[in-house]
Amino acid sequence: MLLLHGFPTWSYDYAAVAADLAQDHQVVTLDFLGYGASDKPRKHSYSVPESADVVEAMVSVLGLDRLHLVMHDYGGIVGQELLDRHRRGALEFGIAAVTVLNCVIVYSAYRPARVQKLLIMPVVGRLVAARNTAGRLRAGLDRVRGNAKLTDSEFENLWFGITRQHGHTLAHRLIRYNAERELHYRRWEAALQAWQGPLSLVWGQADPVSGHHVLERAREVLPQAIVVALDGVGHFPSRSLRKQWHPPSGRGADATRLRHGVPHAIRAMRECAPPSADTLLARRQPHRVIESPRHRVHRCVRVQSC
Repeated sequence: MLLLHGFPTWSYDYAAVAADLAQDHQVVTLDFLGYGASDKPRKHSYSVPESADVVEAMVSVLGLDRLHLVMHDYGGIVGQELLDRHRRGALEFGIAAVTVLNCVIVYSAYRPARVQKLLIMPVVGRLVAARNTAGRLRAGLDRVRGNAKLTDSEFENLWFGITRQHGHTLAHRLIRYNAERELHYRRWEAALQAWQGPLSLVWGQADPVSGHHVLERAREVLPQAIVVALDGVGHFPSRSLRKQWHPPSGRGADATRLRHGVPHAIRAMRECAPPSADTLLARRQPHRVIESPRHRVHRCVRVQSC
């Protein structure tokens, strides 16, 4: 299973689920270039195709040939780029199944937050990123989390990875994926719609950016998907749940009113807190360095049990 994280966080988003999954799956995650423990070059032109290139390079280094993609937020965009390559026969590995957590898979329904609109603006975005404090980021994350606000320890762990190498001041560069999405959303949406393998949508309904309004449109264009709609849950469904749920059999099955559920593909840890961020980073073994085709160093590792 390959877990792809979102903006502006890092692979710690999956700390609460990865250990449980690792009991009966090979679980792999990574921090995209500019995020978490990966390098954060100050003047780099971050891009979706490069992130997809790094994923392909990582899979090759690890010797994997077939994966279940679990993708969230920015990771969903990278995942759609991978699906497009798969559709064109240009992907170096196979995809067994796809699970999508809250992200903008229907661009016409996108409702960017105010800070996202500011970050993408020339000059203004750089100034906003330079003033990205812990308090402002926590408030912004809590606004999209529904009923499950961040605890102090959860935020401290997220902030630990976000601020490595002053990465919190690069938000205006990292969010340039929005400009790419405006250009390529038709191709990326077509790739997801063309996917004929197992597909699950796990959706926090209380997400103001990509919540129920995106899911309703997604149901129309992805009628084959198993849907898990989570009331009261915001933008981070993988971090909001602790109980297990196994999806019903058959394509197109629906589970729209589950309050404590998440597909087997991303089932949560049993009532235990995730490890701290510094502990998680220390446990990452084996530690690997991947170079993309542009020769930018990018670290990626297997996730170990807590």
